[in-house]
Parts: sequence; C-alpha cells; structure tokens
Amino acid sequence: MNLPDGWESEELARASKLAGQIRKRAGGNARIFAARAPGRVNLIGEHTDYSGLPVLPVAIDRSTIVVAAANATGEIELTNAEPVWPSRRFAIERPIPPYETGDWANYVKAAIQGVLDRFDARGKWRGASMVVDGRVPPAAGLSSSAALTVSTAMAFMAINELELEPLETATMVAHSEWYVGTRAGGMDQAASILGRRDHALFIEFDPLRVRAVRMPPNAALVVADSREVADKSGMVRAEYNRRVVECGLAARILGRSLKLDGVKILGDVVRSLLEWNAADLVGKLAASSPARLGADLKEASNILGVSQLALDAELLGQGSTRIVLDSNRPLEILKRARHVLSETERVIRAADVLEAGRLDEMGTLMNASHQSLADDFECSTPRLDAIVKCARRGGALGARLTGAGFGGSIVALCDAASANAVIESIDRGYYAKLDLGAPVQDLRAVLHAGAGASVIDLASTV
Repeated sequence: MNLPDGWESEELARASKLAGQIRKRAGGNARIFAARAPGRVNLIGEHTDYSGLPVLPVAIDRSTIVVAAANATGEIELTNAEPVWPSRRFAIERPIPPYETGDWANYVKAAIQGVLDRFDARGKWRGASMVVDGRVPPAAGLSSSAALTVSTAMAFMAINELELEPLETATMVAHSEWYVGTRAGGMDQAASILGRRDHALFIEFDPLRVRAVRMPPNAALVVADSREVADKSGMVRAEYNRRVVECGLAARILGRSLKLDGVKILGDVVRSLLEWNAADLVGKLAASSPARLGADLKEASNILGVSQLALDAELLGQGSTRIVLDSNRPLEILKRARHVLSETERVIRAADVLEAGRLDEMGTLMNASHQSLADDFECSTPRLDAIVKCARRGGALGARLTGAGFGGSIVALCDAASANAVIESIDRGYYAKLDLGAPVQDLRAVLHAGAGASVIDLASTV
C-alpha cells in the first residue's frame, strides 16, 4: 500500500482504528476524513513569535490524529482515544462559549471557532463526530495544543468542503488559540502545518513566510521531558501573558523613543530600521524608561503620553480573555526586551550555521539562548536547568528549554554518535533522582524532523 504523503504506516493504522468508532456513530456509508498534525520542537527563537520576530523549529515525528465524519445534529460530538479526557458535545454557534479554563476540549472549540470566523459568510454548517488520538505529550512544551487545533480545524474544513492554502490555515489557527486565553504567537501552528521532513523551518512573521533549512545528516535532537507540567491553558497562562504585556510595552516605549509610528510589538521596531543590533536598541530603551514599571500602567502611560485607560485596554484586552496582572509585581521591561532582541540575532545566525552544518556554533547559540531565557526572560526553572546541565555533561553541543518554559521539555543538539551518551547522562543525573510515574523510555528520545499536517479521505486510502 502506498502511504499518503506525510503519513507513516503507524499513523494510518491509528486512523483506521479510530474510523471504526466513527462508523458506529455515523453509519457504514459515511465519508470519513482523517487529519494528522505533528507537534514541534523549537531549536531556537523562544518567546519571539508574538513579537513578530523569527523562530527556528522543526515539526516532530509525534502527531495528533482527528478522525471525523459529518453528522446531522449541527453539533460537534467529541471523544478521545485516551479515556482520561472526557467526551464532549457542543453546538456549532457564534460565539461558541468555552468550557472551564483548562478543559482539553477548549482547543477543539478554538479550532472550530477559528473556522467559523474565517468563513463567516457561510450560512449552514455540517456537524461532526470526531475521535482524537494524541501522541504529542501534553503540557511538555512540544505543542500538543497546536497539534490538536490544527488537526481539528483541517478535519472540520474537510467535512464542510472548505480549503485554504497552508499559510492561510496556519494564520487562522494561530489566531484561534487566543480563544483559550493565551496570547500566543504563530510559531507552533506554522511548524505543525508547514513542517518538512529532515528540515528545520526558519519562520518569519507579518507576513508569515517560511524557509526550509536542511538538518545536517550527522545531527541528532534529544528531547527530554522535565516532568514539570507547563500547561499554557492553566497556571502558566498568567506568566506567559504577563510577558506578552511586558514585551508590548517595551516595544511601544522603544518606538516612541525612535519616533516610529504605529509600533505595537518589537518586530515593528526591527522592521522599521534598515540596520539594528540588540545592544543599541536595549541601550536606547534603557535611556527612555526605567527597567521596571508599575503593573497599573500609570507610569508607562505617562512615558508614552497616552491615557492610562486606553493603554490598559490595548495591552490587557477586555472580556473573558482579558489579561489580569499581579499588581504587586512590577513589569520587567528592559530584561524582556533584551532577551527578545538578542534571541532574534541568535535565530538569524542559527539558520545560517545549521544550514552550513556547523553544529558546534549552533550548540553555542542554543546554550546562550537558554541562559537568556533563565536570566532575562525568567521562564526556566531549577528542574529545566538541571536537565540541561545533564545533557551538556553527556556530550550535547547545546541544550536549552524548548517551548514556553516554566516546565516542559528541553532539546539537546548532539552528533548522532553521541545521542545515546546524552540520554544516559540525563537518565543517570536527572531521572534517577525522580519518582517518575512513567517508564523512563517514554520521557526522552531522539526525535526527527517530520512532515507537516495533512488530511485524507479514508475511503480512498484504506
């Protein structure tokens, strides 16, 4: 049997098994679609995407599959192959009200809402019976949420006979995840949809564009889960959104200092300048504002010459997705901007050295990224720092947290011949000291750059 483009035999077998459940609900003659979407590992470029600045991830060979068929109820009937995630049923309406914060099905609702908004002129929608099988570890910094929203959106569009170009789909799904209350950028969805086997992706934003960067054949990526939960739909959301506000505020102050109009994010500043470097821009920001500003935005509004009320609405939003800041903590303006701008320089350099096969230099950039994330962005943790040190001690050329941080996973770059030594060092120095609650072989692995998302008609494939 010829496999559909981008699919592995194991994935097709998973889809076929799920199709059996769907047929029991939808009938033997129902047209059944299967969408697969991979997670991602970000090699470098952390917390830059929501500032409109570049990233360098890879789509990984771990995926979420959604198998779906149309139903006549006008509702989404949702089950998960993993019984720990409860079944859900909800109406296709505008707007779709969310479940309680942290409910797994909110990501499905986010995807459906995104499609409804994108095709708002469409009058009637087909409901769908859906079964989800996710093999991207949740809350581990590997974009399980993006894999779920992408696969859901693609399956729902297929059922309703809708198509978009991949770049358009990535943009649509990225924005739809704001539904869960996290002001994320577009990296995760772009990596999941546009992934290419054996390649990293140099992704730029505003507008979204992608350049494939071939992974050197002698490179290996060891990914290890710290077992510290990093759930962006739950407790981590407040920390994540706080940094979005800090970066947006730094951008506005820097833009005013440079006499640039319409600046909202740090990417607006960078794109407005013919030449720039991080040190000069950070110096300019330091001369224009205190390193820290009050969370009530009063001092910031005075610096910017705008009303406190208007700045509050612009940065924090309104309604159910409004960002709530801890009023007892000052906003870190200088440190956050220093990370984002220096990280952008590292990403640009990393794309060149990776393509040239200079793994030692790539490793050095990854190490510097982790240090910046720990010191300036303050999103590493003692456990992430510890597992990074174990990876380097085992021979990794570079190691860093991957994803939003505050827990989750690390990625280590090494020569393929050293991968086992890196894993053994992590097992001995990190996992051996923990009560894991899972087999150690499920927590770390050599992952490979895989293909991006796709949807198939199972009747013509199986």
